Amino acid sequence: MQVVLRQDGSASVKEVRQVRVSNEGTEGFITFKDMGDIEVCDLQVCDETDSCYAVEESWDIHRTRKEKHGRCGYHRISGGVELCWGLGDAGSRTYEIHYTLTNLVKAYEDYDGFNHSFYEAANSPAREARVAIRLENDSLTKENSGIWTFGYYGYKDFEGGGCEATTDGAMNDGDAIIILLQLKKGLLDPTVKKDESFTETVKRKALEGSDYDLEDAGLYGNASFQFGSDVLPEEEEVDTEVVIVVFVIVGIIVSVFIGAWVSNKRDEQRKRRLRERFSQLMGGFSFDDMPYYRNLPLGGNLLLSGATLSAVKTLEKKGGSVMKDVDKIGLQQLYDAFLLRMFYKEKVQMAYSEVNGEQQKLFRINEPVDPGENADLTDVLTVNSWCGAELNKNEAVGYSTEANAKKMYKGYINDEGIEYHLHRLLYEAAGEDHLLQPNELRQYVEDNPLTWRPFASILNYLTAKTIDDKNLDIDNVQQVVGFLRYLKDFSLVAERNIEETRLWKEYLVYAAFYGIADQVSRDMKKVAPDVAQLHILVPPEELVRDIKPLAEAIAGTVVYVNSFMTQEERELVQRLRESRSSSSSSSYERSSGGSGRSSYSGGGGHSGGGGSGFR
Repeated sequence: MQVVLRQDGSASVKEVRQVRVSNEGTEGFITFKDMGDIEVCDLQVCDETDSCYAVEESWDIHRTRKEKHGRCGYHRISGGVELCWGLGDAGSRTYEIHYTLTNLVKAYEDYDGFNHSFYEAANSPAREARVAIRLENDSLTKENSGIWTFGYYGYKDFEGGGCEATTDGAMNDGDAIIILLQLKKGLLDPTVKKDESFTETVKRKALEGSDYDLEDAGLYGNASFQFGSDVLPEEEEVDTEVVIVVFVIVGIIVSVFIGAWVSNKRDEQRKRRLRERFSQLMGGFSFDDMPYYRNLPLGGNLLLSGATLSAVKTLEKKGGSVMKDVDKIGLQQLYDAFLLRMFYKEKVQMAYSEVNGEQQKLFRINEPVDPGENADLTDVLTVNSWCGAELNKNEAVGYSTEANAKKMYKGYINDEGIEYHLHRLLYEAAGEDHLLQPNELRQYVEDNPLTWRPFASILNYLTAKTIDDKNLDIDNVQQVVGFLRYLKDFSLVAERNIEETRLWKEYLVYAAFYGIADQVSRDMKKVAPDVAQLHILVPPEELVRDIKPLAEAIAGTVVYVNSFMTQEERELVQRLRESRSSSSSSSYERSSGGSGRSSYSGGGGHSGGGGSGFR
C-alpha cells in the first residue's frame, strides 16, 4: 500500500494486491468501518492487463463471477462501506486499487495526525504486507513526525522521505496493520480541526495495552483510563540471534518459511489456549445465551464487576474474536456511575442560580462523611502492588512514599472508598458556598495538583491493571456477563415484581457504568409504568445528561493531575533520559516514534478495519 497525505488531510491510497486466484469465489473486497467523518471515494481498480474496471455506485454482491468481471463498486453495509471488484480469470493476478480517504489527518491542538487500520486480514490473509506513507509536498522524518504501529509482527521505519510498516512473515486472520502517525504542526493544513489534544485523546488510547514505553513515547506515567488494557501478558519476541544463525546456515528462503511456520504455530497455540479459557469461564455459553443474572453482580461491587467484564472481553478478543454488545468500560463511565450513585444518596444535588437573567445549573455538594477503612481488594488490586509499581518506576519523581500511600489509601480500594474521595474532591473544590461549577473543578486541581496526584494515580492503576485470566472466577464471570445481558434485554424479560424495583436505582448505576443508562431508563418505564413513585426510582434521561458535564470535568482533572510534574521533576526526568545506557537507545527510539519492531497489542481507538480478502 502507498499512502500519500495531501495538504487538506485527505489521503490518496494505492493498494497493489498480488494474488493466485482459484476458480472459486467471485470478488475481492476491502471493508471500512468505524470511519467517523472519513469518507471513502474516487474508487478505481485496474489489473495486470492495464484494464481499468467500470465503477458502480451500488454494488450487488450476489451476482455471478461472470457478471462481476471487469467491474468494481461500493457496497454499503451497516456501519460502513466495502470496496468490491470482480475476480475475473483464474491464475496469477495483480489488482491495483486506488481510492481516497477524506479527513484522515486531523488538526489537534498539539499535533496533527491519525490512528487508522490500513489492513485487517480476514479470509486469505496476506503472506507479506507493506504500508508506505509519505507527504504530497514534503518529507516525513524522525524530526517532524513519529510512527507507532500495532496488530502485526514486523517493523516500522523511516526511509526515502516517508515512513512504512512491514510484516516479517505471514499474517493470520484478525491481524491488522494499525498505524498511529503524529505530525508536527505546519506540515499540513487539515480541514478538520479538533479542540483537543492529540496526545491525550488519540495517542494515549492507542498506546495503552501496547508494549511501547509510555514515558519514552512522551506520555508521563501510565495514564491509560480504560479497564482491561493490560489483562494478559504479552508473548516474548523471537530471538533475533537465532534467526540470524538460521539465515547463515540454511539461507534466506528456508528461514522465511521456518519463521512463518513458527509464528503461525505460536499464534495458533496462544489463541487456542485463550479461546479454551474463555469458553471455560463462560461455562460453555455465548453472550447471547448466557442465563440472566438478576441480582447485582459480585454483591454490588462496581469496580470488581467492571474489571472482570473487561478482562473477559480482552481475553476473547486476544483469542481471535470480539464479544458482541460489550463496550469497553472506561474511567468516564466510572464517574458517570459514581455521580449517579451520589445523586441517589443526596450527596450531590442540582442547584440553580440566576446569572444575567438566565438560570444556570450548579451542583450543591454536601459534606462527605468518611466511611472508615474497609477491606480492600487484596486478592486482585492491592495498594501494596500499586505502591511498589510507582516506586520502582520512578522513586525520585515526587510520588508519595510507600508508607504515606498506604496510610492515605489502604482500605479505600473499593467502591465506598473511591466514592468518598471523589466526593471529597468535589466538596473541597466547591468552596465555602458548597456550590460547584464544572470549570471550578479544573481551576481547583490546577491550584492543588500535588494534593490529588496520588489519588489520580491510584484510580489509573485500578483501571489500567486489572485481572489476569488465570485469576478470574467462573462464577464471577457468569454473574457479570449474565447481569449485563439482563440489562440489555430489560424490556424483553416479562416478569417484574415490587421487590425487584428496590434494586432499580442500582440497576441504573450499573447501566451508567456500562454506558447504556438511557436505554435501561426507557426500558424500565415501559415495563412498569404504574409502579408508585417510579419517577423517583428511575430518573428522567435529563438527569443522566445533567451530570455529564461534571463527570467529564472530573475525567479531565484526573488526566491533568496524574500527568502533572513540577519543574524539578521535569528536570529529573530529563536527566534520567539523558543518562540512559546505549543498550536502551533502540528501545527509546522505537517507543518515541522512530524505527523498531511493531507492537502486536495496543492500537485502541483506531478508525478503519473490518477485514479484507476474497470471497
